[in-house]
Amino acid sequence: MNWDRLSEIDYFLAFVNFLETPVSGVALRIFLHGSKNETELLLGLPGTVDQWQVDFQSYAVYSATAEDFTSLPARPHIGNAYHIYAESSLLSYLKRHTNLTEQELTRHINYRHFSFACMEHQVDVVSAAPPMIELLHASKDFI
Repeated sequence: MNWDRLSEIDYFLAFVNFLETPVSGVALRIFLHGSKNETELLLGLPGTVDQWQVDFQSYAVYSATAEDFTSLPARPHIGNAYHIYAESSLLSYLKRHTNLTEQELTRHINYRHFSFACMEHQVDVVSAAPPMIELLHASKDFI
């Protein structure tokens, strides 16, 4: 699937919602809209935005923070909406205030911070496994 579009320089995302799902192998599902045109995301007219589904098998934490309350990471990434961090302030916080480090040692896994910079929201997920990303519906402009 052409999900690498999420990492393109001029591609924008809008957060739709989260769903904790009873689907086998999927603990968390995120729905996003995407477009190369920010105005299309604001209008959200049918057929003008791409519709994405992001599934995580498991997670330690997930959140959506209103844009007004977000801060740039120590090493900001400019221009693309999807990032994967091996180190971040969120991971550092969780390692200090939860048993995340113990879970890593016990399960022989490494948690990573998956981040989606969306219009009006910052969506963050901490998980040991990368998400399965699927384009549900492409806009008429999807190439």
